[in-house]
Amino acid sequence: MNVHEPLREWLVDAADAAIDRAARSEIEEGAATFRRAIEVADAVPFRSQTLPVLRNLERVGGSPRAEQFVEFAPHLRWVESHRWDDQGEERALCVLSEAFELPGLEVGIMYVDQGCTYPLHSHPPQELYLTVSGSAHWRYGGSEELVEMAPNSTLYNNPLDIHTVEAGDTPLVAMYVLWGNGVRS
Repeated sequence: MNVHEPLREWLVDAADAAIDRAARSEIEEGAATFRRAIEVADAVPFRSQTLPVLRNLERVGGSPRAEQFVEFAPHLRWVESHRWDDQGEERALCVLSEAFELPGLEVGIMYVDQGCTYPLHSHPPQELYLTVSGSAHWRYGGSEELVEMAPNSTLYNNPLDIHTVEAGDTPLVAMYVLWGNGVRS
């Protein structure tokens, strides 16, 4: 399956959703920057790779965007993050800036299995998330509290904000976009 064009369409739709649901001007700025970039980005060949956490793909759903994700997720390249060492049992990333030429952006999809946590961390670039599927408790935007966010919500992290997420009863799928100072070129 050549996943680049369906994935591009899905990402344009996700960027539009993030713009429409932007709770802050920074989210709108980041999503618009990403949308302009993905529309014209050259595709980069990659070999698909799955990880054990994707065994629960059938539990992802609740919207047409989530259902489309389930269709193409097995054809993407899933990797572990340097933030944990679980061989992809509970968490995985699909780094989309390795599937498309997106200078000045780090873009991907985060998959966190139900009941699991993505480790507490921070980074220099600012970041937005669009939740695709699954309710979760997020620490974001400089807060020290966890806040429950439903699917199709957007959230924003300032540079160096400490943040984390705890997935609820179903897997969490979220698109992320990092931009600004500190993004790898």
